[in-house]
Amino acid sequence: MARVHSIETMKEKRRQGTIESKVPFLLNGKMQEVTKKIVNGEMETYELDKPIGEMLTSENSRKELLQKVVLDVELGKEEIPTLYGPIYDTMNDPNFPEVFDAKWAQYGTVIFFKHLEGEEVKFGSLQAEQGPTARIEGFTAGFEYTKEMELFNQTFNFELLNKAFGEAHNALLNHLHLGPIIKHNYKAGNKTAPVYVDELGKTLTNATGSHFILSMRETLRAALRDARTAKRPGTILLANPADKEDIDDALSSFTIQATPYRALSGITDIIYYDGWEAEVSKKSYTYPGVPAGKAYLLRPKRGFKELIKQALQVQATMGDLTRLVEAQVVGDVWRGVFAAIDENVQEITFPGKA
Repeated sequence: MARVHSIETMKEKRRQGTIESKVPFLLNGKMQEVTKKIVNGEMETYELDKPIGEMLTSENSRKELLQKVVLDVELGKEEIPTLYGPIYDTMNDPNFPEVFDAKWAQYGTVIFFKHLEGEEVKFGSLQAEQGPTARIEGFTAGFEYTKEMELFNQTFNFELLNKAFGEAHNALLNHLHLGPIIKHNYKAGNKTAPVYVDELGKTLTNATGSHFILSMRETLRAALRDARTAKRPGTILLANPADKEDIDDALSSFTIQATPYRALSGITDIIYYDGWEAEVSKKSYTYPGVPAGKAYLLRPKRGFKELIKQALQVQATMGDLTRLVEAQVVGDVWRGVFAAIDENVQEITFPGKA
């Protein structure tokens, strides 16, 4: 059975057992850490014992404030788990250059030959993926803690902003890594059209008289076959949650008209992603998800690289007296994505219902 990765399933996994990790943050140019602990889905948070404005007046208080901010941000991240892990290799290096050449993602190729006496050994070589260039880019976000929030003891608003900060960060990561797959303009050889069959398994030219689940099954089989024929066998399916039940049915074993169909194999993981929406200062922002009725069959890892030059760093500073802003919280992250899509992805259009 394929492993399912969705916002709901990832959150459910985090509700089991105890998870503890160290989360770094920056204070006066020095790296500090705070412990993040989740027990059966409940995360330990940090409570402030002073007004936020006062906590920026000394280094110890600023450290306590940042510890709370960082843990609140982590709480927000837990609400929007990242989904692209099964697809991408993660590479973390503060010395990454700004731009990577298109052929930097390499892998080794070696073959053993029968040795004949006196013959020279054949040496392996490095091959490169033929993808686009990858660029490290910076992403920033921030919010302000106003005097009104302090006067009326609206610490809960401060916590809400921190949490939204974490949600927005992970939503961005999902968009950066899954967006290129969704919005890519696929060549004909990277597309699998819907396959229609009736309840007896006979291939049809359109949806009229077709059996929907059998047609879904045959379409997925065709995509697996197309990807293998092109020597880029896919094992991960990226789809819209609206199609989950139909995909589950198509992959399962069943019997129709006394004909047994075994469970469809070849797909090890299914990622369900329908994007993300938010409204900031009365302006709407949308990260598009997989369109309903579409899916993408991927060969993972080799042609997909997550490049981290600097993970999210959060800093708090004194605010702006002229605007009665008590404190400003700013976060920045520096990342890149390499995705060789034509070499590793098959776009699937699911059959429509008759």
